[in-house]
Amino acid sequence: MEAIIIISIIILISIIFVISYIKKIQSGSCCSGKGNESIQRIKVADKNKSNYPYKKTLQIGGMICSNCAKKIENNFNKLGNVYAKVNLDKEELTLLMKEELSDKLIEDIIIDSGYYIKNK
Repeated sequence: MEAIIIISIIILISIIFVISYIKKIQSGSCCSGKGNESIQRIKVADKNKSNYPYKKTLQIGGMICSNCAKKIENNFNKLGNVYAKVNLDKEELTLLMKEELSDKLIEDIIIDSGYYIKNK
């Protein structure tokens, strides 16, 4: 009987932990380091996609929340002449560029953001 009570308590604690973890990921606070605060998105001045003649799509690994996606987008968008958009579900980064960026610069920005390019 005591074993059943202990196992029930362990299961209950595990369920609470899993629910808490799922909420944390969905709120986008896994990597911000600021509790429940989310990272503010750097907005692109020119949202007209036809003004960006160069396009590159990459698979990005290591992202688990909306803050991860915003972090990568921000690090590209602050360059100017770049419109970065991350699809978190597909783990995909789409870069629209007015001037083509070198593969080395793109890779460095992704690595400096704390992530990696998949299937490289």
